[in-house]
Amino acid sequence: MNEPNSVWPKVWSDPRGFEVLGTGAALPGDPVTTAELLERLASRFGVDVRRRGHAAARRLGIRTRHVSRALEARFEGTLPGWGNAELAAAAVREALRDAGRSAAHLSYLIAHTASPRELVPPNVVHIASLLNYRGPVIELRQACTGFANALALARGLIDAPGAGAIAIVGSETGSVYFDPPRAREDLGQLVNLVQMGDGAAAVILGPPRSAGGRLSHVFFGQGGHGLRPAFRLVGGGSAAPLLGLPEFEHDVATIREQGLPLLGQAAATAGQMGVDAKAVSYVLPHQANGRMDRLVGSLLNIPAARVFVNADRVGNTGSAAIWLAFAQLRRRLVRGQSVLALGAEAPGYMVGGFHYVHG
Repeated sequence: MNEPNSVWPKVWSDPRGFEVLGTGAALPGDPVTTAELLERLASRFGVDVRRRGHAAARRLGIRTRHVSRALEARFEGTLPGWGNAELAAAAVREALRDAGRSAAHLSYLIAHTASPRELVPPNVVHIASLLNYRGPVIELRQACTGFANALALARGLIDAPGAGAIAIVGSETGSVYFDPPRAREDLGQLVNLVQMGDGAAAVILGPPRSAGGRLSHVFFGQGGHGLRPAFRLVGGGSAAPLLGLPEFEHDVATIREQGLPLLGQAAATAGQMGVDAKAVSYVLPHQANGRMDRLVGSLLNIPAARVFVNADRVGNTGSAAIWLAFAQLRRRLVRGQSVLALGAEAPGYMVGGFHYVHG
């Protein structure tokens, strides 16, 4: 007989680890400044939100982002070569090169995204085809903490007899869901336009067999039980199938209220596993905005310089955010330095993270 909900564990965790064999990332095109983005809205759509848009971008600390659409039409898909699957495949290829391996060496490919190329087949099927990878695949429909659930799956897979390398890739092309004309009337849409970015990033993991970089202490859980999701992709699902384009619904006030407490919960969970945020070289939080260094530094009582942030340059890339920041940070680490990644996700108030020691 099932136990009551009150005694169910709230967090899944596992201190066992992986060897990090390689990382990679892919961004669509050149960075787009806030001024360029808002000028396009004014000239193409007659929507002049430059004053409010610049003010929002300054508050968020985001100067540039990459977008996979042209912003020439109200409803449009990704540009050729900049689709979700294409970006994800490019990120995996770079990670494989970094690992000195090919797709043939992979024993599993795990993908996570909230903005797939299409609903069915899964985005990961397209990624595998682009990679000419013919092995098993799985996909998670998840955003900012998809990395943690992907690691939980990989943790089980890596222990299989004869297991080889596992690739995890997070990707996002959510700019196609932003409705430019509605930026004038909806603060959430305006924030989406100046805050979010597109991109993909990947990691190649292997069994912990050598002195390479070690990723361990993976955890995932939930907070905010009973709260209405603060970030939703509305329309297009079976509950509300639409002929038009779905759009993001962004509850800015609730995210502002709940975001940092969720990261605090994630840090507390890591502490319970024996990983102290004050003891690591860097804390890598979800890249919600370009001011996360000061916000998280104050929350955890650590210097802002020890909080890694790239959202000021690439925006909030959702499912790709942690892997993209990790790939960039890993290139500057020296042997023995450590990273505590802390994820938080507004759609379901989910938290996750991991610990990494560079080899």
